[in-house]
Amino acid sequence: MGKCDYEIKGTVERVKMVEQIRLAARQFAMLYFHFVKVLYDTYGREKAKDLVRQAVYDQAVDRSDILREKACQEGRKTDTVEDFMAGIDLPFCGWIPEWGEDHCPYGVIWREYSEKYPWFREFATFYCDVIDTTTIENFTKHLSHRITQNVIIEGTSCKREYFESEAVKEGKYTYAGK
Repeated sequence: MGKCDYEIKGTVERVKMVEQIRLAARQFAMLYFHFVKVLYDTYGREKAKDLVRQAVYDQAVDRSDILREKACQEGRKTDTVEDFMAGIDLPFCGWIPEWGEDHCPYGVIWREYSEKYPWFREFATFYCDVIDTTTIENFTKHLSHRITQNVIIEGTSCKREYFESEAVKEGKYTYAGK
């Protein structure tokens, strides 16, 4: 077991907190890459992409079900992006906007893997597309989402837009299985 140089009961310095969050995010980003690589090497691009879509979609539904239920229990609305963000379950202290393209700890790792394995870039951005779109669709039951800029490909921040979706209102989610 690793050594922890701060007390559980005490206050954690922001630098240490950010470091710890980013280390955990690094582990996740590496796991996602290796999960995808095994599927890609075993089944090829198309089958791997479908399996990844299903796994990430299922995670997003599970995650947003929990967020929606918590919001309802707390008497909060589930109609808007602001409602979603009020109960978000991400440790945003590890995402540092001032770090530009490196603000996202997943993006840092996934860009490195994409340089060595160019085929992975598509899967790296696919994760963001599926998880972010599905969570807002399932949480609000009427909004959808698209990423318009992703730091894995370009820019110093990830940009997105949310919009009303008739399909989502009918329970048809963008990345649901066929």
